[in-house]
Amino acid sequence: MISSESNNSNTVEVDGIQFETMMPERVVQIPPKLPDAKTQVQFGIRVTNNTATPHRFILFSARPQFLQANKQEVLPFRVNAYRTEPSELSDFQLIVPGESVDFWLEGYFHWFKNELNFSFLRKDASYWWFSQFKSDTYFIQIYYANLYPDWEEMGFAGEIIYLKPMYKQQNYNYPKSDMIKIKDVWIGEVYTPPIKFSLIH
Repeated sequence: MISSESNNSNTVEVDGIQFETMMPERVVQIPPKLPDAKTQVQFGIRVTNNTATPHRFILFSARPQFLQANKQEVLPFRVNAYRTEPSELSDFQLIVPGESVDFWLEGYFHWFKNELNFSFLRKDASYWWFSQFKSDTYFIQIYYANLYPDWEEMGFAGEIIYLKPMYKQQNYNYPKSDMIKIKDVWIGEVYTPPIKFSLIH
């Protein structure tokens, strides 16, 4: 896997796939210290396929990472869900050569026990909590990793089709001939370049 920074400080390229950090609003208002007061924050990744081959992507496990002004990481606290949500068929995106797809995520700043925190619920239902923010300059980047190139149908609910990774050691005595399978999903681990934003009162 070959990784390189581009001239655009928001992007990094891995084996011909370009990842860009996105955050539409770079000045974020700190919410008032009131019950249920929140400031929503939108951020995401733009994935551009600079190769000659179509690639599929699933950003099911993407999450934010925050850095202080001195680039020290704001350490997260993770709460595992009682039930992990499976990937949906709609979570997989095919990106043809020369095209880009934007993957948007959202979290919020709020007060808890006199501390300013950021909360983020990942698509897999795990809950991420970042604490001790203040009025200052920060950086945000996105962490994305996928270990499984091949996925297959595991069930459905109404019109929603769920998929799970395919493992070589699994054997099915009675495989479904019409089982949905997705192969050659891009695998790798990426930290998008950090971009600066400000928290203000």
